[in-house]
Order: sequence, then C-alpha cells, then structure tokens
Amino acid sequence: MLRWLRDNLLTGDPNLFLQENTVRPGILVMINDTDWDLMGETDYILQPGDHILFISTLHGG
Repeated sequence: MLRWLRDNLLTGDPNLFLQENTVRPGILVMINDTDWDLMGETDYILQPGDHILFISTLHGG
C-alpha cells in the first residue's frame, strides 16, 4: 500500500512521508482504529473495507 500511495497519490516529496520501506517516525498509522504496530505493520494484508488513517504526531508549539 505504501508504494502505491507514493507512486499514485503523493504530489510532494515522498521522503516527507516515507523512510525506506515504511512511514517516517512521527506518523501514526491506524488500520480500522487500531495502531498498525499491533496489526503487523507492513506485514498486514489489507482487506476490502479496511479504513486507513495517517496522523502526524509532529506539531509546532
């Protein structure tokens, strides 16, 4: 999924979103409201109807 997002949807610098084969530190990935760390990260196989959410945990103050 990450490669597909990079190749088909990202319009800016992919290095801001991806680091090697995964998302950069500071980006929380949720699969069906569950942290993807608990789902096996890149080993998880997407299912029809899955909801994926990317949340930046980096912010200014």
